[in-house]
Amino acid sequence: MMRELRRELVILLLPFISLLLRLWARTIRWQNRYDFEKDRGKIYALWHGYALALAFFGLDRGIVVLVSRFRDGDIADGLLKRFGFETVRGSAEEGREGKGGRFALLKLVKLLKEGKNIAITVDGPKGPPFKAKDGVIFLAQKTGAVIIPVCVKFEKFLRLNTWDRLVIPYPFTKAQFLAGKEIRVSPEDTLEEKRRELEEELLRLEKMSFGNPG
Repeated sequence: MMRELRRELVILLLPFISLLLRLWARTIRWQNRYDFEKDRGKIYALWHGYALALAFFGLDRGIVVLVSRFRDGDIADGLLKRFGFETVRGSAEEGREGKGGRFALLKLVKLLKEGKNIAITVDGPKGPPFKAKDGVIFLAQKTGAVIIPVCVKFEKFLRLNTWDRLVIPYPFTKAQFLAGKEIRVSPEDTLEEKRRELEEELLRLEKMSFGNPG
């Protein structure tokens, strides 16, 4: 009961929370930029723990984010829309396996073909952390979309003791956006082979320290 009341309170305060987070995001001193405009129909793959970091970097870029259809996803959905993202509710895993998320999968396919860029937390929505699932690989294989593994590094940050090890940047810290090796999935590729390739690239980015050019 108390958890439900807290959730409803947070939803009620979303306009205020989103304003504070926008102001917070504006304090981050980005050491590099990324031209999102050059990408058309790409899939940005990241760990769930870097979702806030990418949201700060990608403000008002019109990126489509796949958000959990469960009740806890309501808060993320509301915040992301106020940050200038578009959202699709569901799971790439559910859509692939026919567990009720097929609408989300079909919507993502349509958006990719229209040239929209999509961001997916590949170990979400509930883990295990740093373990890529193959739903994003299936989506790339069906659409021919390129997967770009991404990560954000901060000079000063807090890492929460949550399941996803959520990264929270300190205000006014320096930050870098990292884009890894692009991954293409052909009809002949196996999902497991490409899943491992994506996971290894994301783990490589995760292990990099701030200021490391890679």
